[in-house]
Amino acid sequence: MPAEPADHPYTVVLTGGIASGKTLVSDEFAKHGVGIIDADIIAHEIVTRGRPALKDIETAFGKAFIDDNGLLKRENLRALIFSDSQARKKLESILHPRIRREITRAITLIKSTYCLLVIPLFAERGAYPTVDRVLVVDVKPTTQLDRLMKRDKTSRRQAQQALASQSSRADRLRLADDVLENSGTIAATRQRIDLLHKKYLELAKEAQQPRS
Repeated sequence: MPAEPADHPYTVVLTGGIASGKTLVSDEFAKHGVGIIDADIIAHEIVTRGRPALKDIETAFGKAFIDDNGLLKRENLRALIFSDSQARKKLESILHPRIRREITRAITLIKSTYCLLVIPLFAERGAYPTVDRVLVVDVKPTTQLDRLMKRDKTSRRQAQQALASQSSRADRLRLADDVLENSGTIAATRQRIDLLHKKYLELAKEAQQPRS
C-alpha cells in the first residue's frame, strides 16, 4: 500500500553562527513566499511581560534581570549567559521546551509548499522531528567577528565570548545538507538563494508524493 504524504510541510532548518546573516537569508526566502518560523522571534515573544517564562527567569536569576516596568533586561541576561555556561544551560532549560512547542504549533499553520525554520542553536539542540533538510549559512570567522562587533557595538573580547558560546563552525557544517556561503556581496547571496529556492520546491513536491 502506498505511504501517505508527510503530515507537515517540507521543512528546511536555517542555521548558522552569530552574525552570519541568517536574517538576510530568511528575508530573501520570504520574498519568494516561503513561510518563515524564527525561533529567536518566538524566544522574544515568550518572555514578554506576564508570560510564565519571564516569571521562571526571575525565579532562576533574580529581580536584577527585570526592570521597573516588569520587562526583561535582555542585554544584562545576554551578558551573563555568554560568560557563564551554567547560567546559559539554566536559561535554555526554561526556554527551549516552550520554543519547541510553539514551533510545532506554527508548522501546522504553514500554507506554503515548504517552510524555513530558523534555529540559530540547531547544532546545540537538534532533534526536531519535522526537519527534512538543513541549510547552514556560513561565513569566514574573521567576517563573522567583524560583523558581530559592528552589529552589537561590542568589544572584540565580548564578541569572541559570544562566538565561543556556540557550537563550532565545523560542528554546524557537519549537519549541513546545503551550505550557503555568505561572506561576499548581497547580490551573490541572493543568486544562491534563488537556486536553493528552486531546489527546495522540487524536493518538497517529491516529498509529498505517495511512496510505495
